[in-house]
Amino acid sequence: MREALKTRLESCRTLPAVPAVAAQVLRLSQQENFNMSDVARVIGSDPALTMKVLKVVNSPLFGLRQQVTTVSHALMLLGVNAVRTMALSFSLVQSSRPVGQGGLDQRIYWKRSLFAACAARELARMEKAAQPEEAFLAGLLQDVGMLVLEQAVPEVYPLLARQAASDHDRMTLLEVAEFGCDHAEVGRWLMTRWRLPEIIRAAVGASHDPTRWQRGLDAASLTMMKVVAVSGPIAAIWIDRDVPAAVRTAHERAMNTLGIEPDRLKSLLDSVGEAIATVGALFELPGSARLEVAATIEQAKTALHEVVASGASDLLPPAQSGGGDGGIRPLDPSVRRDRLTGLASQLRFDEYLAEEFEASKRAAKPLSLLMCEIDDFAMVNATFGNQGSERALVAIGALLGERLRYRDLAARLVGDRFGIILTDTHAAGATVVAERMRRKVEEGFHDIGAGDPIRLTLSIGCATLDEALAFPSVSELTRAMARALEQAQRAGRNRVRAVSAATGMAAA
Repeated sequence: MREALKTRLESCRTLPAVPAVAAQVLRLSQQENFNMSDVARVIGSDPALTMKVLKVVNSPLFGLRQQVTTVSHALMLLGVNAVRTMALSFSLVQSSRPVGQGGLDQRIYWKRSLFAACAARELARMEKAAQPEEAFLAGLLQDVGMLVLEQAVPEVYPLLARQAASDHDRMTLLEVAEFGCDHAEVGRWLMTRWRLPEIIRAAVGASHDPTRWQRGLDAASLTMMKVVAVSGPIAAIWIDRDVPAAVRTAHERAMNTLGIEPDRLKSLLDSVGEAIATVGALFELPGSARLEVAATIEQAKTALHEVVASGASDLLPPAQSGGGDGGIRPLDPSVRRDRLTGLASQLRFDEYLAEEFEASKRAAKPLSLLMCEIDDFAMVNATFGNQGSERALVAIGALLGERLRYRDLAARLVGDRFGIILTDTHAAGATVVAERMRRKVEEGFHDIGAGDPIRLTLSIGCATLDEALAFPSVSELTRAMARALEQAQRAGRNRVRAVSAATGMAAA
């Protein structure tokens, strides 16, 4: 997080705050010898909150056999963590502001947040996590950094929201380009300020990338991080207009992050749908009526069946399949997938690039390419041998393949060189992605089976097909990408260089 943004956050007086009742409940439950009757008394001081907590406790969400009529009874049956989470969740939603002017639509924001909370809870139950209700809270709060940024930088953030047009991935790229971090990191900062448990803070901070903030965490926290990272794409099935595209993304994230096969995902959709209908009714959320939820589930299951039938799930990672016309085409893994890294092969890269180049020209949309090469790889090979260098390639390939959108593609080209195709991505966004990849490799410790983990770095060249750089052919675009990589290496390596619209040459 850049210091300028941190200063703005710390000086902002209108940041989201824990409501008074929820703050009291948190304070009491964090004491070593707290009294449950005190917690019940605090929640009971807010009749509307009490009613919502009791409604959800008596709903199919918890499946209790007996009717619960008091908060004290709920505490005895479910424990303080579950009731505390429900109270905090509902009080936060109740205290949310009206719809902003030209910025975030609070109704859409809270709808996505509540649906994601439902998905996180059901995922936690499926993964047999110890505290499903804490997953609900973390899922609910995973995007709270968006509310923070809207308040802290009101002169900029509404503009980004309009540019993103409800595209969550694009919003993240715009945030990183503008602030040097995304709203997940800002959300973690706020959770620390609220003094929420580390398991919640880590899950919120890693909601876009479950590999972040892992150091020193226990198994329960690591599971929570993965659950929350998958919950957003699952919720998007009921939020996004393009249900098949949302299903594909959810399938990829669920498979890559938690190893959830299609049959389990279908079962999960049923349980999440039931939770959405239950929680949505409490808040009168649009799209949460049981018939609407059920219709979306059927549409999602049909889309999932088509994804599986296409053979796209054989690609590793699944996010790298797709066609230039938006369809999903069966591929022969023996020739279109790199056997060592599991990424796309050079053949698949060339095929897909040709498709996307023509599609981008027709639709007048940008297309960006990255070429990445491991610095001083010959030294790695000479020092650790073929086995060590192959493991280094696998490690780097795994990092480069993370967090790509379903239409993007990562491939191993020749030797230690990798290529990334970023569809519908302008030069600024491509540079952000490249810098994120470069930094992730530089900051990591890479276990190649040769004693202590080693440090590696990447040089990356970027080129973009857009209105400023109208490359006449695929070969011209790839040559520009290669020139940019050469510039990065000549400038000292471990850096990113991009083709400049003004000069056509590589620039920082």
